[in-house]
Amino acid sequence: MLGKFCFAAPQNPAGDARAPVSLTTSIDAGDRSLLTARDAFERRNFKTLDAARAEFRGRLAGHPLAGYVEYWWLMANLGQASSFAATNAADFSQFLSAQPDGPLTDSLRREWLRALGKAERWDTFAAQVSKLQSDDADIACLNWKYRLATGDREAVGEARAFWNAARQTPEACDEVFAQINAEKALTTDSKWSRVRRLLEANLLAEARRSAPLIDKLPAAFERTTASIGIDPRRYLEKEKLNSKSQSSIELYLFAVTRAARSDAAKTAALIESRAAGLPPSDLGYAWAQVGLYGAMQHEPAALSWFERAGPLNDTQAAWKARAALRAGDWRAVRAAIEAMSAAEKRDAAWRYWLARAEAAQGNAAAAQQLRESLVRENNFYGLLAAEESGPVTPPAWRGWRPSAQELDAMRQRPGIVRALALYRLEMKNEGLREWQHAIRNLDDQQLLAAAEVARVANVPDRAINTAERTLMVHDFSQRFPMPHRADLQAQAKAQGLDEAWVYGLIRQESRFMADAKSRVGATGLMQLMPATAKWAAKQVGMSGYTPQRTGDIAVNLALGSFYLRHVLDGLGHPVLATAAYNAGPGRARRWQSSQALEGAIYAESIPFNETRDYVKKVMANAWFYAHQAGGTQISLKQMIGTVPGRQDNQGNSSLVSALDKSISIPALTPASTTAR
Repeated sequence: MLGKFCFAAPQNPAGDARAPVSLTTSIDAGDRSLLTARDAFERRNFKTLDAARAEFRGRLAGHPLAGYVEYWWLMANLGQASSFAATNAADFSQFLSAQPDGPLTDSLRREWLRALGKAERWDTFAAQVSKLQSDDADIACLNWKYRLATGDREAVGEARAFWNAARQTPEACDEVFAQINAEKALTTDSKWSRVRRLLEANLLAEARRSAPLIDKLPAAFERTTASIGIDPRRYLEKEKLNSKSQSSIELYLFAVTRAARSDAAKTAALIESRAAGLPPSDLGYAWAQVGLYGAMQHEPAALSWFERAGPLNDTQAAWKARAALRAGDWRAVRAAIEAMSAAEKRDAAWRYWLARAEAAQGNAAAAQQLRESLVRENNFYGLLAAEESGPVTPPAWRGWRPSAQELDAMRQRPGIVRALALYRLEMKNEGLREWQHAIRNLDDQQLLAAAEVARVANVPDRAINTAERTLMVHDFSQRFPMPHRADLQAQAKAQGLDEAWVYGLIRQESRFMADAKSRVGATGLMQLMPATAKWAAKQVGMSGYTPQRTGDIAVNLALGSFYLRHVLDGLGHPVLATAAYNAGPGRARRWQSSQALEGAIYAESIPFNETRDYVKKVMANAWFYAHQAGGTQISLKQMIGTVPGRQDNQGNSSLVSALDKSISIPALTPASTTAR
């Protein structure tokens, strides 16, 4: 048993005069009628929905969510009969006029336009389509279909650009693409380019829908893509490449991409032995793909494969840079970043690593200029850049606070009223949409007022996310709250974990929403999967455990902290344990190098986008919490330290204390060095 199992009743943070207080959990008759209407909408119970509509147009017309009932009635009927879009145009127009700027407005207009377009009711469609505020591929293609029919030549160019973007498209686009192809607006090269990029992105169905527009496409093309999808190596080993056939080349390159995803090294060997005659540009593409997946698999030869590649896209260049980081080749890091598009180079990661590359090559002025572009950014790389530029002053934790009048004004905003009403009724998706719409154009002080309103209403994720949007006026205590501190401290102490690290992880996992539940079933503050929670409960000897108890704050913190300690003991380093908490211990271990690796380089070279982002955010969060909780002067670079080589920690549990003394967690609190 690892550590003492400890319970404490949920408490507010000690000394926090601004502890959250839920507005109310009770619902009145109007709320109950609204929930009945929502249930009728979901069940397509039109009789009940009709009655609810009449009620909310009558005695409940003043309810803040009355518009939702009208929206549900329109959406339900729109799905029931295609003719409803045209025959009830007045009802749609009335709703959209009454709510010209709400989150439901664009949603309803989009579905109405989709129905009008499919019914070819072009007069009404044309009057509404310019008012749609969001991008929608289905509506765009219906609009091009209408405009092409009217002889609008600009529509040809717009549709061609959409084809060339090689995005996934709805079936409504097929007719448009066929028409502009009939008008000779699509070249053979553009058709093959789209198919290649769709196959590269694993959008097989989309590629098969696009390929028939290619003249003289072999009849077996679709069948062959299916067989390659099942066994790409067999195709590379058995099929003979015809370098004079574009179809043969594209199938070969698709097989290279699919095979490299599983084993880049074996695919590289197959290219060496069987790619004779492949045109140079296509051979360069093949090596770029092998380099890409080799870098993601942390193959030492990835850089050499990239050296044989042609021009790189942003994804390939990013992974060349990551491979170069793991190899310690700063010249290659710089070359890879310089090959990126201007937009990609602006990413904080690449500005930071380019600064490091410039410094490594003696270009101190260029390095400092890049660091200075980062130091005001409160993120992982902004903190690292600031530390390299000089002493870092932690933020003032008590920032700008709104007055009572400013809070009252914010609570009276219709969008805020609707959002909080939706959260109160457990309609979180709708509440999130309303909230995001309500804060779109707020200034910094208004954002902080909205954040405080959300905090008081016990919607901590909106409080944090809203406070993070400020540009000049900040309140870092809103960005990095410390709720449930007595419970969290007790569990962190029992397991020998650092409080700041646990807070940083929870902030990323759930934003302190105690009732958070992910789409895959993870629950509570620490987002425990059912099987993990059950295992942890058994390990600590919890009596009377049921899955429902995982949502309890004290139970969730106890089981989550126990599991985090277990992962840390198995891997020996907090960065590895953070990666493992998101992606699993096996993956975190596989991503280690054979030699010790700088923690930031390990984090940047994680092949899962979600986990890479997660680790960087958790560790940056931990830095803020460490400075807020204890006034420590520890740097982020000290916290992330050096990740040991793979052979250094397999099966060696004694490494935990040794690493703790030299790397990170104990530097935050002495508790983590306590022998257990």
